[in-house]
Amino acid sequence: MKEIKICIAGLGNVGSSVIQSLVDSKNFINLKSNFNINILGISAKNKNKKRIIDISKYEWFDSPLDFLNTDCDIVIELIGEEKGLSYDLVKNSLKNGKHVITANKAMLAKNGSELFKLADQNNKYLLYEAAVAGGIPIIKTLKNNITLNKVKKISGILNGTTNYILTMMEHDNLSFDKAISIAQSKGYTSPSESELDIGGLDSAHKLTILSSLCFGAEIEFKNNYITGISEIKYEDIKNAKNLGYKIKLISESLIVNNKIFSITSPKLISMNNPLASVDGVLNAINIETDQLESLFLEGEGAGGKATASSVISDINEIFTNINVNSLGFKINNLTKYTKFELSNLESPYYLRIMTQDITGVLSKITSYFKDSNISVEKILQLPETKDKPIPIIITTHKVKTETLLKSLEQIEKQSFVLDKIIVIPLDNGQE
Repeated sequence: MKEIKICIAGLGNVGSSVIQSLVDSKNFINLKSNFNINILGISAKNKNKKRIIDISKYEWFDSPLDFLNTDCDIVIELIGEEKGLSYDLVKNSLKNGKHVITANKAMLAKNGSELFKLADQNNKYLLYEAAVAGGIPIIKTLKNNITLNKVKKISGILNGTTNYILTMMEHDNLSFDKAISIAQSKGYTSPSESELDIGGLDSAHKLTILSSLCFGAEIEFKNNYITGISEIKYEDIKNAKNLGYKIKLISESLIVNNKIFSITSPKLISMNNPLASVDGVLNAINIETDQLESLFLEGEGAGGKATASSVISDINEIFTNINVNSLGFKINNLTKYTKFELSNLESPYYLRIMTQDITGVLSKITSYFKDSNISVEKILQLPETKDKPIPIIITTHKVKTETLLKSLEQIEKQSFVLDKIIVIPLDNGQE
């Protein structure tokens, strides 16, 4: 039985769960494989921190860079810094002929081009199943299972925290602030992480990696359009439900006119779309290819055990796969796509316009739309009490984004409009 020697940097929830899983599943792993996994060394910021594992059984390294002086086969980076020590450890491990496994989506989204090139040059793996959608095997599905399918579009819910918040708002009639407070109390996010989660950056990091796998695109985080969920109100969720939709933070990527369009933003999803039924902290991804109309994957997108499962699957891939190909494409074959302009996108939209309760407001709004050839699908006028702003809810047919925004800019200038107009793309299953 072959011995695989690994070193683990970062012993937070995921790192500790990796060790625990390897201990608990040792006999099963040996039974299913022809190798024995030996933890050669561990490292973290605080040696004395209380953990779910007994670290005294393993050799401690004050600096994970000292792993480079050992004969370990795989360095597992779970520190999580976008640059800094995480980057230095991965870069130098590859240079020193060691395979690397990481859960660090931010580092790969920002520095992946350099690091994957380094892995190719040294004929080593840089694997990252744990970096996207936790325990869902999306990376191996794209890279191994449907590698000869031409992906047309990938879309999904890639952040469990935002999905949990939107689910709480819907199910318990909560405000955004109340829902995020509950999410923080459960440890799903923190004030320091809120911009990553709520702002959509975490999802965009993951989408950047997926776009490269799907389309052979160079890893360019700047190609993303990103809008978070902070402007979503309970009223929007209620209105969407009345219209037959749910609001989800959706990340999607596709090639349009030989340009890449990658966007993370709230979206109204039809109840008929399987993404609409994905609630709580779950993640889900839908893949459309030239051979598969829809391949839908759903599961735990975060958490120690789920992410540890992906790390261990990467260990298995390194020693069972004869082709060293971390991205599914050779790095020199990746395409540098131009970014598709959002203003050129054609989509139906949901609009919430807060107005004064005076006669003629609706006719004035629709006259602006008529002048711009914007076709309105539905209008809901929902007054709740007198002497308060009146929400006018409008859904449009497909319209060029630039045309819609120019028209809304004129409408927002009118004295009867009392707040910023909320604009959310709408997926009616006909795009």
